[in-house]
Amino acid sequence: MKIIVDCMSGDYAPDEIVKGALLGANEHKINVLLVGDKPTIEKLIKENNLPTEYMEIHQNEGENVTMEDEPSVVMKEKKSSSMAVALELLKKGEGDALVSAGNTGALLTGATLIIRRIKGIRRAALGAIIPFGIPMLLADAGAQTDCTPENIGQFALMGKLFMEKVMKVTNPRVALINNGAEEHKGTELYSEAHKLLKTLTINFMGNIEGRDIPMGICDVMVADGFTGNIVLKMCEGAGIFVKKTLKSLFFANFKTKLAALLVKSRLATLKKEMDYSEFGGAPFLGISKPVIKAHGSSKAKSIVCCLLQAKEYASSGIIEEFEKLAQNPQLYVKEEYRNTEEQKEGIE
Repeated sequence: MKIIVDCMSGDYAPDEIVKGALLGANEHKINVLLVGDKPTIEKLIKENNLPTEYMEIHQNEGENVTMEDEPSVVMKEKKSSSMAVALELLKKGEGDALVSAGNTGALLTGATLIIRRIKGIRRAALGAIIPFGIPMLLADAGAQTDCTPENIGQFALMGKLFMEKVMKVTNPRVALINNGAEEHKGTELYSEAHKLLKTLTINFMGNIEGRDIPMGICDVMVADGFTGNIVLKMCEGAGIFVKKTLKSLFFANFKTKLAALLVKSRLATLKKEMDYSEFGGAPFLGISKPVIKAHGSSKAKSIVCCLLQAKEYASSGIIEEFEKLAQNPQLYVKEEYRNTEEQKEGIE
């Protein structure tokens, strides 16, 4: 197994990306192909005494993609960036998966145009894990802001397959994020999506509201990318708020510090349960090869987790499952709905 790592993209690149990649490679016994400026990477390795047993370096020559760049830059002005070169290496089979903490839009554009979507998958979805006690998959978490009901139907099916094959969840519960639990709630997109989701071979539990999300009542949440990204950022902010509030509460005075000692282990568990970095990054569901989007502010710890996630994703057989879905969409429609008016277009 070899994971390609885009070392020059992200808020803390290349320092934290290189550290995380090499520590993760050593910990999980994964070969890594580091893409970036070779002298800079070698200097970081020497300064931090990092393990190099599982490492190769591939030099890129061009200007790198920044977080402020337009998505199309990876295909135009910055074709020699570390991100673009890493995607080309994955396309050529030089690695089994790719991890990048760079610009989400640029990575999606590059993955779509260089690696390509699986034929029959209309839109790729960013599948982010939301850690509220149990890991819940959110699809789409920000890749597609303009969706159709059919797109959301494919997100639901890919989310179900991901949770089964990668996260080992049996019969995952799927819910549609909406502004009310009733079937008729929401915009026309969400009303039609609800109708479609009822016809699919998923454990569909209907709509969930924002207040339901922290309760962990489902395993897969689906939405268009605009809604999904707001939910993702809100959940991340809620986690930060809870940790900050607890720290302020328990360190207020001597008595509260004593109380903190009594619940120290439980606080550590809570912190871990709400830490998105524990689950690595977010895969682009529907891309023909594994591309993992690490959080833009990822540090070494998160990159270590991303490497393991990339390994598990690449070896899970999930890409083959997505191909089956794309080639035979009617197999994922409940028998009573097959070839009916509601399914003339369906998820095809």
